[in-house]
Amino acid sequence: MQSQRSCGHNVKSTEVIWMVNLCLKQKSLNFSCPVCGEPWDWEQVKDQIQLSQAQTTILEAQVQRILKEFPDRYKKCPVCFCILTRPLDSTGQPCLFSSCAHCPHTHHFCWACLAPWLFSDEAGAGQCSNSSCYVVGTLLACDAVTEPSSALLGCPCFRACPQCLTLLPHTSNAAKHTVCLECGHAFCYVCLQDTAACPQEENEHYLPFCKGQKAERQWFVT
Repeated sequence: MQSQRSCGHNVKSTEVIWMVNLCLKQKSLNFSCPVCGEPWDWEQVKDQIQLSQAQTTILEAQVQRILKEFPDRYKKCPVCFCILTRPLDSTGQPCLFSSCAHCPHTHHFCWACLAPWLFSDEAGAGQCSNSSCYVVGTLLACDAVTEPSSALLGCPCFRACPQCLTLLPHTSNAAKHTVCLECGHAFCYVCLQDTAACPQEENEHYLPFCKGQKAERQWFVT
């Protein structure tokens, strides 16, 4: 089956699928037309190839893994959530901010923490609007706990205290409850609820584990 792509070329779906599989094998999300090399985003690719739901689910899982593995290279637009590749400046260095061509209104955001990027004047480089940029950038980009026996399996290696937003590292595979050294707030590292409110049970080793929903990576602007 052939269809005309956004660049005007008629490309077979099999050729597009081959291109996608090659990119994913190389852990790249830089999809493009096999004929002219025009960049295609992931949503465009999915709309233009004929795949079963099961095949799409498999490819989507691979895309999400690459997105999580390379946060310095790929991010989701904070407005429309399409996948973006980090732009480079005139010297070939990664830009500190980005914009999304798919959104109806132009907006710039910090690559690290996704907060709005502010320009003091047209010629200036601007700056992130988030005073917690370093903290949020760490929360979004840090590795996850991978120890299979850990009560925190799958949680980010850093959390922010829900009360004072101090950055706290994962320190123990067994302990899911932690106490902020800055403000003394006690909370569950998994669900982020107060320790007293966290739903928990004991596992076969008589260690408490959280029955609540695992909290997503934290994001906030201060």
